[in-house]
Amino acid sequence: MNLHVLISILISAQLASTADISSLLASSAPIYPISYVDTRSQILHQRQNGTEHCRVFPGDQEWPTDAEWAKLNQTVGGALIKPVPLAAVCHSSWPQYDAAKCQYLLENWGNHELRVADPSSILYPYYQGASCLPSRNPSTPCTIGGSPEYVVNVTTPAQISAAIAFAKEKNVRLIVKNTGHDISGKSTGAGSLSIWTHNMNQVDWLPNYSTAYYTGPAVRVGAGVELGQYYQTAEDHGVTLVGGECSTVGVAGGYLAGGGHSPSGGLFGMGADNVVELTAVLPNGTHVNITPTTEPEFFWAFRGGGGSTFGVVTSVTVKAHPKIPVTVSQWDFSTGPNVTNATFWAAFRAYLEHIPAIADSGSQAFPSFQLIKGDSPGFRFNMTSFFAPNMTISQYDALMAPFFKRLTALGLSVPQHSTFHETYLTGWERAFPKIKAPFDEHKPNTATGSRLFPRKNFEDQTLLNNTFNTLKNITDLGYGFFFYCQRNPAPKGVDNAINPAYRDSAVFLMVAGTWETGTSVAMINTIRNAVSYQIVPMLKAITPGSGAYMNEADIREPDWQQSFFGANYPRLLALKKKLDPDNVFYAKAAVGSEGWYIKDDGGLPEVQNGRLCQTVR
Repeated sequence: MNLHVLISILISAQLASTADISSLLASSAPIYPISYVDTRSQILHQRQNGTEHCRVFPGDQEWPTDAEWAKLNQTVGGALIKPVPLAAVCHSSWPQYDAAKCQYLLENWGNHELRVADPSSILYPYYQGASCLPSRNPSTPCTIGGSPEYVVNVTTPAQISAAIAFAKEKNVRLIVKNTGHDISGKSTGAGSLSIWTHNMNQVDWLPNYSTAYYTGPAVRVGAGVELGQYYQTAEDHGVTLVGGECSTVGVAGGYLAGGGHSPSGGLFGMGADNVVELTAVLPNGTHVNITPTTEPEFFWAFRGGGGSTFGVVTSVTVKAHPKIPVTVSQWDFSTGPNVTNATFWAAFRAYLEHIPAIADSGSQAFPSFQLIKGDSPGFRFNMTSFFAPNMTISQYDALMAPFFKRLTALGLSVPQHSTFHETYLTGWERAFPKIKAPFDEHKPNTATGSRLFPRKNFEDQTLLNNTFNTLKNITDLGYGFFFYCQRNPAPKGVDNAINPAYRDSAVFLMVAGTWETGTSVAMINTIRNAVSYQIVPMLKAITPGSGAYMNEADIREPDWQQSFFGANYPRLLALKKKLDPDNVFYAKAAVGSEGWYIKDDGGLPEVQNGRLCQTVR
């Protein structure tokens, strides 16, 4: 997910069908920045009276010697990598420069699989300082930026244990990267040693899995298994597995650690609700099997308590549900010569009123709301994908008939493009196709803000009025948004660390600000803080006591403990202090990250280009 610059990009029909979150958000860029309260000086003031404790950094006298890195490499069986930026092939300052390879990279930079397979690349290079991007000009600069100094390409728990032990002994920052599909940049960091789990990709079919907690078919996947392989496994064995939307999401990584919303979540629960067992290497280096009976507290926390916090997951075992069909539908309506703004807003209001029925059906509806710029400004409501699991087209039509009847009464004729799929895999492939596009130097960076909306916001008329008016006001400020409509109650007998705000929610909404690479730090802060301190508070005002989905939220969220974890935070923090008293594992806005910050961050505290430090009082 990425967000908005000071230009607007009208989303094309092709992009709208891809579920490329960054593109969807970028299409709804604000027309102009709005004022904000800059809290950075307050943060710096809070640090001035503390004692600073920092991880060692390249160039320090204490930084491990080449001999010590070589010894680590020997310990991990030659799996240590000194990474080179993927785009170094485009820059003559690097010995890897190769014009032919650069051309290939330029043509395929939007292929997420290509970047996921690289040991240090992430999908949102802003968090590495956008320090080495593909370029048609070989003289442009390229530096390692916020990439790790070394990477361990782990395939065994022993290698993970060795990396943790080395980081602790040498006081080196430790990070964990699965796929790098993370809109908050939590899997990168300058001066770090990275544990890269991409190649832990074993899959085991367990048709007769049985424990005291769950009996039935299950699948065990290694830490590096991505959604494409995961859903293919379900297809091969005639079952349904609960997973996310984008193909390059790592199932056992931050996705499940954050809770994991899913196209089938309305029927079977969220991703973390379906975990029945997992294995992980803890901060003390031990590899443990975690079940409700062997380690009940760990079992609770690892499922929804956030990534890069309690250890490194090496595998998860998840429930396999019966095979189900899927209906997928796409449609849109917009202002135009025959559709006034008043008619459009009446149609949008009708959709909001229909949300409880959509949620009750078990479906996931994923529309985006875009501002149309140009000679004829207006609005567009685009149903990127309506994913109706275990429904025929006729059942979907019956579900949506009351809504489309209201559109007809408003004079709107909205063609629907609905397809029926015998299997979940083919429905998912239509609803969320892979992203493949060339490098675009003008594609904006994004700052996400999000909020979970309780069901009552769409049932109580006063709350519905407030919700409708607030969203309309946000568009008046020049912002578009997109949102998932879905129910997320905990399945019977399930208790885990997923944000409690998810359980009574019917909508998860995201809004963003964007900017192009090369925008000044001052302007980036203007845009980011407008989201954090003006737009998101508008959403909070109509959803008091709710929260956000930590995997797709505002990394500058000032009250992230409550927003991301809710009432679970004290329990999670106590476990963090018990499991990881040395704070080996850190990620921004993760449990226990209070007091840690990036020193010499250049004015952008979420960019991971500087030294990791902690204020100790």
